[in-house]
Amino acid sequence: MRGGRKEDPRGGFALALVVLMLFAIAVAGITGYQVVSTELVMSRQNRDAAKALSVARAGLQRFLGEQVGDVGDSVSYAIGDGIATVTTRRVVAKDSLNHLYYIRSSGTVADPRRPSNPARREVGTYAWQRLAPIPLKGALWVSGGALQISYSSYFSTVAHADGYDHATAFDCAGGGTAGAAGVVHGGTVTANGGGSYVGNPPSVGYAGFDAVYDTVGVRWDVLTSPSFPVDFEDVMPDFTTLPADSFPIVRFNGSLTEDYTHGRGVLLVNGTFVPGYDFQWDGIILAGTLGDVGSSYGSPPHIRGMLIGGLNGANPDVTLQSGVYDYHSCNAYKADRALSYLEVVDKTVFEING
Repeated sequence: MRGGRKEDPRGGFALALVVLMLFAIAVAGITGYQVVSTELVMSRQNRDAAKALSVARAGLQRFLGEQVGDVGDSVSYAIGDGIATVTTRRVVAKDSLNHLYYIRSSGTVADPRRPSNPARREVGTYAWQRLAPIPLKGALWVSGGALQISYSSYFSTVAHADGYDHATAFDCAGGGTAGAAGVVHGGTVTANGGGSYVGNPPSVGYAGFDAVYDTVGVRWDVLTSPSFPVDFEDVMPDFTTLPADSFPIVRFNGSLTEDYTHGRGVLLVNGTFVPGYDFQWDGIILAGTLGDVGSSYGSPPHIRGMLIGGLNGANPDVTLQSGVYDYHSCNAYKADRALSYLEVVDKTVFEING
C-alpha cells in the first residue's frame, strides 16, 4: 500500500501571505485615494472660499460706488461665479445731514456637486451717508468770470437773482428759512439796467474757481462719468407721469439749451447750459458752463432752487438778460437728497468670518 502525499505546510503560508499583501495593497490604494480625494476637496473648498471673499469685496465696492440717494435694505449682484448680497443697517443719525451705516456684503460661490453647501465669506464696513452734499448757500452760483445780471432792450426784459427763501413750512418741514446768498461767485458780479440780485447776503465771493468748486462739495468728474447711475440720460422725462414727490437725476452729455420744459430734480449738463423760453425747474441744476441768457419775451426762464454753473473750469464772462433765479430751500434740499452718497469710514473694511 502506497503512503499518501504529505502536504507542504509552506503552501498555506504563502497563500495567506499573498492574501495579506493583496489586502494591504487594497487598503493602501483606498487610503491613497481618500487622501488625494480629501486634498482635492480641500483645494476646491479653499479655491471657492477665496472666490467667495473676492465676490464679497467686489459686491461691497460696487454697492458703495453705485449707491445714490436713499440707502436700501439689501441688494444682490451676480459677480463672476458667485452672488454678492449686501445688507445695510443704520447705526446712528448724527444729525439731519449725516447718518452712520453698517454695511455687510456676503459672497457665495456654489460647487455644482454640492449646490446646497456653497462657500461663503463676508466683509463689512461702516460708512457715513452724506444726505445733502451740496451746501444750500445761494440761488445762483457762477465759478468765475464777470457775471452781469442785466436787461434786454430788445424785449425790455431783466434778470433777477433772489436768495431769500421762497419756500414755506407748507412746502416742507423746515421751509421758510432766513435764505441764502443771491449770488455765489468766483469772479465779479454787477447789476445794471434794472437787473438785480438780493439775498441774505446779496452775494458771497470766493477767490476763484477752486474755492467755489470745493464749496460745491460734489465731484463733477464722478457725476459726469458714464458709470455714475442716473434716472434719465440725454432725455427729459415726462414729468406728468412721475410721482409728485419724485426728484429724479437727469443728465445730458453735451451742451443744452432748453425751452418749454417744466421739470424738477437734479439736472446735470456736462457742457454749456442755457435756460430758454418758458423753461422752469424746481431743484438743482449743475452745469459745466453757464452760457449767456438772452431776452425771453413773455415767459422768461424761472428756476426755483439753485443754479450752479462753471464746474468744468472757471466760467467765462456771462450775461443774463432775462430769467428769475429764486432760492427755494425745499426744492433744493429734495434735489440734494437725490445726490446723497456713502463715504467709508477710514480703515473699517474688515472680513467677518475670515
